[in-house]
Amino acid sequence: MRCSIPAVLVAILLASGAEARTVDREQPMAVQADRQSGGLGENDTLVLTGNVVIRQGSLNIAADRATVERSEGEIARIVLDGQPVRMAQLTEAGEPVDARASRVIYTPGAETLLLSGQASVTQPRGTLEAETIRYNLDTGAIDSGGDGNRIRMTIQPRTTATRP
Repeated sequence: MRCSIPAVLVAILLASGAEARTVDREQPMAVQADRQSGGLGENDTLVLTGNVVIRQGSLNIAADRATVERSEGEIARIVLDGQPVRMAQLTEAGEPVDARASRVIYTPGAETLLLSGQASVTQPRGTLEAETIRYNLDTGAIDSGGDGNRIRMTIQPRTTATRP
């Protein structure tokens, strides 16, 4: 679980054009919840419920529930549920990136991240909002939309200091 939960936010940061702080993955992870059930075995499911808070370096995740599914000792899927799930992390440049959604599903085997339910990613350069935001970590492809709703993007202009 130590390396995989931060991968959720790393994927969001990559999808938004930002680079997550690599030093965060080298920091200890603190996990808090009201309850924990399940096991830590090779093929177990671990469920954290009630005020789930995960912190590692600049990474902060808050959810109502976190489910970590393992298969043959590897994490097969992580599901975060909340009203909303809130994630925040600083980029290498020290800029904040925030993401929110009712549900976040990270599937390491398929290298996909799905934010659903009023999903949004906000960073200083802009915001992407959609019912769903799907990101492929292998290809970098981003698909957003869903349920007949339109996506909304706000793109901030570059300042003179950031232009090449």
